[in-house]
Amino acid sequence: MILNKIRNLIEENKIDFYLVPSKDPHGSEYLPDYYKEREFLTGFTGSQGTAVVTRDEAFLWTDGRYYIQAAREIKDFGFELKKQGQAGVLNYDEWIAENIKEGMTLGLNAEYFSHQEFSSISKKLQNKNIKILDIDLIKDLWEDRYDFPSDDAFLLDVKFAGKSCQDKISEIREILKNKNAKMTVVSSLVDIGWTLNLRGMDIKDTPVLISFMIIEEGKVILFTDRSKIKNIEEKLSKVLEIKDYSEFYEYLKTYNGEKIYLDPASINERIYKGLCDKNEIFFGRNISEDLKAIKNDVEIKNLEDTYVRDGVALFKFIYWLKQNAKNKIGEYEAAMKLDGLRGEDPLYISNSFDTISAYGPNAAMMHYHATKESQAIIEDKGLYLVDSGGQYYSGTTDITRTIAMGDLSEEEVRDYTLTLKSHINLMDAVFLKGTYDLALDGIARYALWQERMDYKCGTGHGIGFVLSVHEGPHRISPRDPAVRMEEGMIVSNEPGVYKEGKHGIRIENIMRVVYDCQTVDSIFNKFKTISFCPFELDAIDVSLLTKRQVEVLNSYHKEVFEKLSPYFEGEILEYLKEATREV
Repeated sequence: MILNKIRNLIEENKIDFYLVPSKDPHGSEYLPDYYKEREFLTGFTGSQGTAVVTRDEAFLWTDGRYYIQAAREIKDFGFELKKQGQAGVLNYDEWIAENIKEGMTLGLNAEYFSHQEFSSISKKLQNKNIKILDIDLIKDLWEDRYDFPSDDAFLLDVKFAGKSCQDKISEIREILKNKNAKMTVVSSLVDIGWTLNLRGMDIKDTPVLISFMIIEEGKVILFTDRSKIKNIEEKLSKVLEIKDYSEFYEYLKTYNGEKIYLDPASINERIYKGLCDKNEIFFGRNISEDLKAIKNDVEIKNLEDTYVRDGVALFKFIYWLKQNAKNKIGEYEAAMKLDGLRGEDPLYISNSFDTISAYGPNAAMMHYHATKESQAIIEDKGLYLVDSGGQYYSGTTDITRTIAMGDLSEEEVRDYTLTLKSHINLMDAVFLKGTYDLALDGIARYALWQERMDYKCGTGHGIGFVLSVHEGPHRISPRDPAVRMEEGMIVSNEPGVYKEGKHGIRIENIMRVVYDCQTVDSIFNKFKTISFCPFELDAIDVSLLTKRQVEVLNSYHKEVFEKLSPYFEGEILEYLKEATREV
């Protein structure tokens, strides 16, 4: 067992607690296979989780999206599940601080912890005289480790991106100057990608290139694998210097007496340690993170066109699924069908994440993934959930529909309707300019809270442009830190109901923050929904909806028909009319 082997290494290196997060040196949400060390150690395949191994205990922390899945996957690996977020359950760092003894040693790989995370852990342990040892215990255990990706990178055309990389770099430099800094070091792959209009294939379904970037007053340096940029190196060389990825940490040692701006939540501790002694450090959020959160006019136009085409693919899939409801289609087979329909678009690159295709009780696991070998049959009754999206040269999509496959129980109808009420309430929200994202979360949850129900995840997340399907800094969530919502921000709206052993329901659309009006009191914003596919009318108890909610539902379905109908004819067009009928 891997656990026994790592315990042997813990003993040899005089370590008492060893910490393995779900991270790479860039703080990526989704990881290249090479960096899936926590998965290798625990067997848990979800995207979020932290493992702690002591000489006689082993625990995995993960959040409410993964409780069911994690419990199943770790049972043969010797780990015990800690349900992060539940009352009475300490977070992993709090648990370590409470259980580690005076003078003990905590081992971890500092490349996998942001400076902010590392500092937080250190602070919690400072009164116990704990030694934190920067050490990698996985490298010698993982004998058949994956190789690094090797696909070629590409440049995103300005007709899609809306701004040249030179313009973006100039904007960043101007902001650096206002912050009294001379340079910045960027390790976040999505921020590097956005700044340079550079995309890669190094993370599945997230088009980024493994790299580091330094922006100085007079030059930009990109550290990456040259073999992956050979087809665009000439163009890149006109804008920046290129060095090998392996040179990065040594190069940091050349800086002395510089004023350097760093994002403590993004750069890893090893980067900080390489700069902090000889330079003046200024902290703040990556400048590009705020810039890319507000989509420019070209990006918005591309996104709106993309969501229509994406909605066409999803509706074709729903029609196909309904027509074949009695044909014993498996969840994996259904996912492959939808992926194939998206792939017919000439601007399609890949999915934006693994399609979640879940029937019945499987949908109660928020991030369930069917496999060819292990998949449920979608029956002609009950509810089927499909959460999916695409990466196109013209934008990134994400949308979820829960579909009635036949007869539904009263509980299924009620839960679907409550989810829809929650979705519509946020969709229809009007809010003061400058409202924090956190303040909007309760608007969505209110309909469920009235029934003493809740979902153990955020309500919405920001979305990148041909980058990560999950991007901040904004989101809609009950958790800090809060960020002001600004016009041009894109955010998802995805409340849900998840009942273990019964069903899972999620309804997700993507919205843009737009201007509403100005009154004597203030300026108001609202949301404009930009994704288009019918809700499941056969799963709605209209008597539970307010008059306003019915108006919003009918208005949305009218727009869905107007957007999608030009792409259809014959029987599927008639089905679209039926699916968007007024109630």
